[in-house]
Amino acid sequence: MRNVLRQLISLYPSDNVVVAMESGNNASGRLGSLLPGPNSNPNAGLLQLTNAQGVAQEAVSLCRIASVRITSAKYNNTITYLAAPTPAPTGCGADCEAAVRAYLPVGTAGASINAGGQTVAQGTVLRSEFGMTVIVGNNNSDPTFVSNCKAEILDK
Repeated sequence: MRNVLRQLISLYPSDNVVVAMESGNNASGRLGSLLPGPNSNPNAGLLQLTNAQGVAQEAVSLCRIASVRITSAKYNNTITYLAAPTPAPTGCGADCEAAVRAYLPVGTAGASINAGGQTVAQGTVLRSEFGMTVIVGNNNSDPTFVSNCKAEILDK
């Protein structure tokens, strides 16, 4: 999530986002920065949101983010994702993450992911990456970046 958020902060500086948390809470605003700074900090653990004027608002824990939806924007094809680690992780978490990718492969239309008691993403699976599924609306609009390990109920 941290890797993608770094890119989203640069690519969508003036777009509104909705951050869905695993608890079911939501936070919205614009992507500000990763904390502690700078955005390149490999140990950043919080995402600071800002308002339209750039004033810092709440910060949310990266460990608890279920999804980030960029509203009224199109998916940017320059976004890169981390490769699967080598050796591949094992255990229940790894099994669940792989199962999400297998169940919702790229091109799956009518996909829906629920986390924290709410639907956090609906549409077509555009990317199915290690740790993250990206779901978009028509014409690659409103991209939603979902943490595979936070996905609870999946439908297609």
